[in-house]
Amino acid sequence: MKKRLGKLQFLLLAVVVLISTRQLRAQTLTIDINEASKGPNPGMIMITNSSAIGDKKAKGLTYEDVEGTPFWDEHWNSAILYFKSGAIYKLPKAKLNLYTTEVHYENEKDGELVAETSLIDKIVFLNSKEASKILAVFAVLPDYIDNKPAGFFRVFNNGAYQLILLQKNLVKVSPFDPLTGKNQTSFFTKSYYGIYTNGKTIPLKSLDRNSILSVLPFNANVEPWIKNSKNKLKSEEDIIALLNYYNSLETVK
Repeated sequence: MKKRLGKLQFLLLAVVVLISTRQLRAQTLTIDINEASKGPNPGMIMITNSSAIGDKKAKGLTYEDVEGTPFWDEHWNSAILYFKSGAIYKLPKAKLNLYTTEVHYENEKDGELVAETSLIDKIVFLNSKEASKILAVFAVLPDYIDNKPAGFFRVFNNGAYQLILLQKNLVKVSPFDPLTGKNQTSFFTKSYYGIYTNGKTIPLKSLDRNSILSVLPFNANVEPWIKNSKNKLKSEEDIIALLNYYNSLETVK
């Protein structure tokens, strides 16, 4: 009887933790990339069973006849997978497929597997030489380009206004080549930048001065800062620098 009560108490505690983490996530309107490489946060549940991430065999993914790669990085990297439930899973070897919008990982027993995208909140890729350093953070957000429920958006900075990037690897087929006797197929990438704020994505027409300033609420300190810092607002680095400054102004309010 005592053992049965102990099990019931444990299950009840697990349910409470899951509900509380979901509530916390619902209240979070920014994507935190600061502490992502340090592992589990308080209140999170560590997953040790790989089947819990909805894994499936990576089938039909040879791509041998297609030039280029469907992956964000064709090399395997260690990563931390964060779930919508608040649980996390450490992956020694992972890749992000920008063609199928899926996370691939390796399992010693089953080989290459694919995680269920609908369960994922974000994935943090770590430096293979120094695990404390982050290579990139990708958050799962609604894909406004193809009107799909999920896409992997790279997140570049913290704060109320965040630069995000949705990359799509697509396949193009060239005209028939009589020398090779076949059509040449290859991957190509389309990139879509946006600003993530207050739980919503604002698309950017391009990475330039007019596009970024048009989506930021006016602040009289911005123009003098741009002039003094000689920021041309033409690259990711330029936009990130501006957003970091702008977010610091918003924090002071």
